[in-house]
Amino acid sequence: MARILAVDDEPGILLIMKAVLGTQKHEVITIQDGNKALELLDSDDKIDLVISDVRMDPVNGIELLQRSKKSRPNLPVIMVTAFYSNDAAETARGMGAFGYIAKPFKTEDFLAMVDRALKSAGNK
Repeated sequence: MARILAVDDEPGILLIMKAVLGTQKHEVITIQDGNKALELLDSDDKIDLVISDVRMDPVNGIELLQRSKKSRPNLPVIMVTAFYSNDAAETARGMGAFGYIAKPFKTEDFLAMVDRALKSAGNK
């Protein structure tokens, strides 16, 4: 079981992520605001994985990725977006994202990526 921080400005997406990840017995913390997510990451070193939407305001997912990698370079971050492009995916990976997945995602693909991310960090 891992502690996963899910960040998205769409409450419905957070509910789906929490339900899907819950099937694997993960503890899921959901936050709708990038600033609050950064505050949590600064105060809680027990987060095993971050899953973040790319397009959010005022702190977007790319900024969340950059800032979380500065303070916790080994923390895997998966980016999710409804606006997928290969260029954006490569940019995110180049900045340290473990993976990049398009919404709506297939449950199996999402869980497989989460599993790989946790294993890469020595979790699970």
